[in-house]
Amino acid sequence: MQIVTTHLSADFDAFSACVCALRLYPGHQVLFPGSQEAAVRRFLAEVDTPFPEVRLRVVRRERLDNVVVVDTRTPRRLGEVWQLIQRDRCPITLIDHHVTEMDKLGSQEMIEREVGATCTIIAQLFQEKGLTPTPEEASLLLMGMYEDTGGLSYRETTPDDLRIAAWLLENGGSLEWVRRWVLKGLVPEQLELLNRITEATENVSLSDVDVSVAMLEVDRYYEEAAYVVHRWVDTFDIPVGVVLLVQPPHVNVILRSRLEGLHVGRVAQEFNGGGHATAASARVSNRMPVEVREQLLEVLNREMPPPVAAADIATSSIFSIASDETVEATKELINQRRINALPVRDAEGDKLVGLVTRQILDRAVSHGLSDRPVKTVMQPDLPCVAAETSLTQLRDLFLERSHRFVVVTRDERPLGLVTRMDLFRRLFERQYSTGAPLDHRMAGRRPVSQSITRLLRDTTPVWVSKLLKTAKAVADTVGIPVYLVGGMVRDLLLARPNEDVDLVVEGSGIDFGYALAGFTGGRCHPHQPFLTAVVTLPDGHRVDVVSARTEFYRTPAALPEVATSLIRQDLYRRDFTINALAVVLHGERHGQLVDFFGGRMDLQKREIRVLHSLSFIDDPTRAIRAVRYARRLEFSVAPDTRNLIETAIQERVFDELSGQRLRRELRQLLEEPHPTQALALLAELGLVPAICSALEWSEELHTFLLKLEGQVAWFELERLGDPPPAWLLFLGAVALHSGDSATEALADRLQLTGSLRERLNDLREHVDKAKLSIEDGLKRSKRVQSIESLNTEATLIAMAELDLESRRALADAMVASVRVVPGVSGRQLVNAGVAPGPSIGEAIRVTRDALVDGTIDQHQAFEFALEAAKNSVDDQHQ
Repeated sequence: MQIVTTHLSADFDAFSACVCALRLYPGHQVLFPGSQEAAVRRFLAEVDTPFPEVRLRVVRRERLDNVVVVDTRTPRRLGEVWQLIQRDRCPITLIDHHVTEMDKLGSQEMIEREVGATCTIIAQLFQEKGLTPTPEEASLLLMGMYEDTGGLSYRETTPDDLRIAAWLLENGGSLEWVRRWVLKGLVPEQLELLNRITEATENVSLSDVDVSVAMLEVDRYYEEAAYVVHRWVDTFDIPVGVVLLVQPPHVNVILRSRLEGLHVGRVAQEFNGGGHATAASARVSNRMPVEVREQLLEVLNREMPPPVAAADIATSSIFSIASDETVEATKELINQRRINALPVRDAEGDKLVGLVTRQILDRAVSHGLSDRPVKTVMQPDLPCVAAETSLTQLRDLFLERSHRFVVVTRDERPLGLVTRMDLFRRLFERQYSTGAPLDHRMAGRRPVSQSITRLLRDTTPVWVSKLLKTAKAVADTVGIPVYLVGGMVRDLLLARPNEDVDLVVEGSGIDFGYALAGFTGGRCHPHQPFLTAVVTLPDGHRVDVVSARTEFYRTPAALPEVATSLIRQDLYRRDFTINALAVVLHGERHGQLVDFFGGRMDLQKREIRVLHSLSFIDDPTRAIRAVRYARRLEFSVAPDTRNLIETAIQERVFDELSGQRLRRELRQLLEEPHPTQALALLAELGLVPAICSALEWSEELHTFLLKLEGQVAWFELERLGDPPPAWLLFLGAVALHSGDSATEALADRLQLTGSLRERLNDLREHVDKAKLSIEDGLKRSKRVQSIESLNTEATLIAMAELDLESRRALADAMVASVRVVPGVSGRQLVNAGVAPGPSIGEAIRVTRDALVDGTIDQHQAFEFALEAAKNSVDDQHQ
């Protein structure tokens, strides 16, 4: 006999995994070692779900040949089935997602994966074997996944769970079943238990973490007590919750955790129980409840992650100003770095001697002290704390003293610096990771940091994954923070391909570049003025390495000047929140996503948003870039960003842009797919006349440009050559439809010179000539000659302006221009006795014209060319 079995009191994850595993193991039957949970029993009572099930009394009389065990690896949880397995010594195949637990079954084959539910593994096995689930199977697997992942919201939920959920929905999975049987409300009996748990709750502080503990006596076994505890934790935002249900001689322990680094499954194992990092349970018998409680708190305290101290969150680089620098120079430095306070160091050494704030400097300037040394106005009492200072103590210090920052010291030597925002951001992160639920009133919010190590490992190309591991090794060796930043982080979260690796170093990017090149066997190419380096790997891939830097603009629309900075300031200088994301590559935080400015939330909302109100004043080209990203990613431009673009237009900051910078941004924008939609969004934002006041936009123009896109697509499909530059084609088309002088005005605005200026200014004349070439009575060869004298962009614009029949005639001429060749060379004619000279070129030309007009075919081409050459020679002699 062959069976599929699971643990006692099977929940939906265990039940559904058993039933659906039958497709993977034909000939097996399901054996439940005990009754299912109440929710599963209610489901079976109302929904007809037939499957081959065998009873325990039958199995006792049979011999087991093979057993598939799902969702548990603990013999005790199999009940009597474990005794039957031992009796028959049959092989075991284990399918389970509790990867942190030891396999105590002695399985011959183990299928384990780090996902949120065993049902996810079953569905993955379906995919790998090419099996399509029935709608009933897909619905069962969905219910198991939703139950074990808390509706895909628990910390153990992985991208694989989300992908499998989508696949099951595509195959008929019913969310109605999920809503009805899994995401259920509390019945009166459960509400009563929830009230009793709430009344019995007391808070215990373990390692600076609030743990909620409730111990109460019950007169019966609550089958769904775990679900009630889950609702208790959710309702009261509990970071770590422990419930002890005492029913002598047993104590049922239920644990829940949202604290990063705490694995309550390991806590439960100390009491012969088990579970996940976030949810676990155990049953203890014949012990005093108080004794169980005290031991439980001891184990919890031991398993708690180490408390975070000041040294853990301190920024290792301390930017300061020499005490003999002037007040004016200090104020300029503070403005460049966009900070509000700065330590002051002794001019003759590195000792920190005081601090200065923006307010102090402003007052000093107002009193005419701009040229005085900053030491004359600084505050001499520099706030310092020991490295071991807890975050709670730091919080109290900041609240009581209103400090802007504190210097963290060990043995009276400075280790780093903690700002007020550093501390409050960390406290917010800790609050979120230890229990803040996804409240419906804050549906759009997400934590400012989270681990994406699995995403880095599973979705990046092999060379990138290897490189990031090497970058971590280099960072840890030299002891400096390193981050992955830019478009790769954004596209990683959007599941878009991107192999542009940009690294930011809190220190010397050039030194790090040399170290990385040494580790990889590559070459480092430094660029000192911009504090950057390019590392070329042995396989040819390139990595950009930069020092964390800040940019400041001396005037609107000017090019930025660069200075060294820290990661937050480096990200703050970037154009949009979705591009201001970073991933930690160094130390224990490796794989941590860092989001200071809400970029992750804007990715989820699919919005392009700038980081500050002066963004477009600093760099107006960001407005064009906003359109580029909006079109590429199919995002919208956020309302506040739209308002800032409008303000920038009113301030006429685009007038300050050089034509070269403007042309570069427009070229990048219009080289993206569907340039018409990009231009339409530019027009919607009011940017078309801001780019060039002579340009006008209309719906008729929009429709025309869509036709022009169609002609470009046809041109590329026919492989008629390289298409014209998209910016020249589409901006030229806009200019042609904006008035007689618009092309010249556009050429002036973009500062075009040479052939580019000539092509733009000649556009109208060439379009008109292309249209004239299709007049009735004109030979096909004359039409081809006319087309070949024109720029390609003019012919494509003419085709878009013509009716269908005329367009076909022009298209025929373009195809003939490329496809029809004379098939005769000058050398052939010389070998046939024609003297070298102009007659050869003329003969080849008229031969091609004859081929184009269809008066001869390729077989006749040589004789025709030879005759034409001889006639040409004779004419010359006459």
